[in-house]
Amino acid sequence: MRTGEDALLVRGLVSDSRAVVPGCLFACVPGASSDGHRFAAAAAAAGAAALLVEHPVPVPLPQLVVPSVRAALGPVGALLAGDPSAELRIVAVTGSNGKTTTSTLIRGVLDAGGWPTGVVTTVGARFGDQLRDTALTTPEAPELQATLRWMLEEGARSAVVEASSIALDMGRLDGLAFEVAVFTGFEEDHLDHHGTLEHYWASKARLFEPDRATAGVVVVDEPWGRRLADQARIPVVRVGTAPGADVRVLDSLSDASGTRVLLADGDGVHLLATSLVGRMHVTNIAAAWAAGRLLGVPAPDVVAGLAAVVPPPGRNTVLRTPGAPLVVVDYAHTPGALELALETARGLADPGGRVHLVLGARGRRDRYKRQGLGTAARAADEVWLTNEGSHGEDPAAIVAELRTGLLGAEATVRTVLDRYEAITSAVSAARPGDVVLVVGRGHETRLQDTADPRDAVHFDDTEVARAALRHEPDAVLDEREAQAS
Repeated sequence: MRTGEDALLVRGLVSDSRAVVPGCLFACVPGASSDGHRFAAAAAAAGAAALLVEHPVPVPLPQLVVPSVRAALGPVGALLAGDPSAELRIVAVTGSNGKTTTSTLIRGVLDAGGWPTGVVTTVGARFGDQLRDTALTTPEAPELQATLRWMLEEGARSAVVEASSIALDMGRLDGLAFEVAVFTGFEEDHLDHHGTLEHYWASKARLFEPDRATAGVVVVDEPWGRRLADQARIPVVRVGTAPGADVRVLDSLSDASGTRVLLADGDGVHLLATSLVGRMHVTNIAAAWAAGRLLGVPAPDVVAGLAAVVPPPGRNTVLRTPGAPLVVVDYAHTPGALELALETARGLADPGGRVHLVLGARGRRDRYKRQGLGTAARAADEVWLTNEGSHGEDPAAIVAELRTGLLGAEATVRTVLDRYEAITSAVSAARPGDVVLVVGRGHETRLQDTADPRDAVHFDDTEVARAALRHEPDAVLDEREAQAS
């Protein structure tokens, strides 16, 4: 951009007026509840050098007018970040469940293959030992582009990006070129945003188009995956357990020590071992294998990379204490994921051991799936219904919808709305040989009960469970009270 004879130097692209720094380009993004054009004056006062707008605003700054600010965020963000995807090998991972785990596995494979790799997932952006927080599973385009530039400057040669359906729908991944796109599976989710299941699927399928990705890996164990593999306009490697898959899982075993997978592809039969616990990871592991081989990583390096991966936090995190029940903390937040998590918990319990489930549902989000979560919870022996973060909704009303799916279940069902008390009580009630499964929040450490995110308080399911196993819950309670005051 130029104004008169003077060149205008812009330092970065920002879409949140609270994050404006001197010299940046402020993007006035129209949103569902507010319009960024209203904050143009505030951005100017904070030092913005120019504005990206859909219509001129009465602010004395240079303004670049475009038909859609949101649609321009990716390309402009890439331009200002120096187009990092042109210098990085980038993999995108999408799916209803397993995105974070599969992204972490692929990062391990690429690292082992000699390609230092950064990863952007729900738990943050990481390269080497460096971790950056991200507010969203897939950051807004300017932040994502800047993050990839940071990784590149730190020495990364490749990156794996978790691609949520909402991010694909809203253009956060525009301006990026993916060498491989991975689809882990599909079930109903996020219909509060997408409206229909078909729109939700189409948002994910958009990733498998020639202008976005060169090749794909698709798990085909359910109809939606098979449909995607059939309709994708890029070459696709099919992964699954049924005959006809290009990478076929022949057998698997998962216990408290990890998961082993025996699979076959065009090069023969391979045995893979990881420290990840749970049958839900079997196709994630197979998909990571397929992605690594597509990217040219030698088979021995793929095997070594998978074996070296440390499970991401809150993904079937297993807590062991001698003479105490086993506790598993997991992010399972859909009925299908909960069903698999309970199956894993049952397999980890001793013969005759009981499975205690601590279950809630997020407020102001995906109300339709609450009954399905309750239905999946019927596989537990003891269910502790609790608050998962009500976001201003009535926690008792949320639990009542969960309880609907549990009507007639053989499980003992209790309602303990205080999440700290629910986790502590479940651990205290369980015996050695039992398993306590705490689901829904996984890695998250902020619990929000009002509509204002500024009211969120520190709460870590793993931390609370560990204290309960040590019979030291008062230490966690004292910390919560100190933070609240």
